[in-house]
Amino acid sequence: MFNITSLIKRNVKVFLRDKAAVFFSFLSVIILLGLYFLFLGRQYTTGGSFDTVEDNLKTFLGVGVIMGGVLVINTVSLSLGVMGTIVSDIETRRLEGFMVTPIERYKVILSYFISSTLVTVVLSLMMWGLTILYVGISSGYWYNLETIVVSSLLILFYTFISSALMLFLVTLIKSQNAFGALAGVLGTVIGFMSGIYMPLFVLGKGMSNVASVVPFTHMTILLKQVILKQAYAELPAPFAEGLAESYGTQEIGVFGLEVPMFWLMVGSFGVALILLAFAYRNMNKKMVK
Repeated sequence: MFNITSLIKRNVKVFLRDKAAVFFSFLSVIILLGLYFLFLGRQYTTGGSFDTVEDNLKTFLGVGVIMGGVLVINTVSLSLGVMGTIVSDIETRRLEGFMVTPIERYKVILSYFISSTLVTVVLSLMMWGLTILYVGISSGYWYNLETIVVSSLLILFYTFISSALMLFLVTLIKSQNAFGALAGVLGTVIGFMSGIYMPLFVLGKGMSNVASVVPFTHMTILLKQVILKQAYAELPAPFAEGLAESYGTQEIGVFGLEVPMFWLMVGSFGVALILLAFAYRNMNKKMVK
């Protein structure tokens, strides 16, 4: 246990010491926030029907839509950023140094996964906490305990899925240049494919079908449903129902087939476990005897 703890501390310190890595881990989130606040955010709270909605409620609605996507992207970009330590260790042959110590291989691999999960959970929950304070202070609406707890648990669950996927992807990479290219585009690609940057109905049926098999799409939909539940309750029922498609809270199933959200999350968890197994196999191959 001491070996794993020491490796986890080492991986976290390596990531946090690299200011550029930390910054670029947040880059997708920064771009997304910039797009929302400068351009995209206005389209969610403007129009004839919104003329009767008070400004504070518009803020409550708008921030809910924004953060439902940002927090999901955050679990992806942060976990990938921490995983950069793996590529660095392989390229600089530090990984070989671990192999001459009496540390079991599974502990080395597990330490990378736990480090990524730990950093991502802490920073994502901090961002969620700041969101709660911002919404409460700026709009006067405060999220209730149920919303806070359920959203926090979803962030923890999403981090596990994202870290598993990122670990698998990183084990396929052989150089820092390739890792940098992946880190630069992955958040943006996922943002578009999952309907985070703009509603899926704007992108057409074909893109919606593609998005329906991407776990992050359903993760975003579920988190938005939880975060926007209180805001929807403040609106007339027909009005709130009409926002489901444009706000990205309408469930889309898989290829147009209705699939309960529970089973979609179970399926995502199962995929994460499978990817962890493949990641372990790939890392074993990279470790010299």
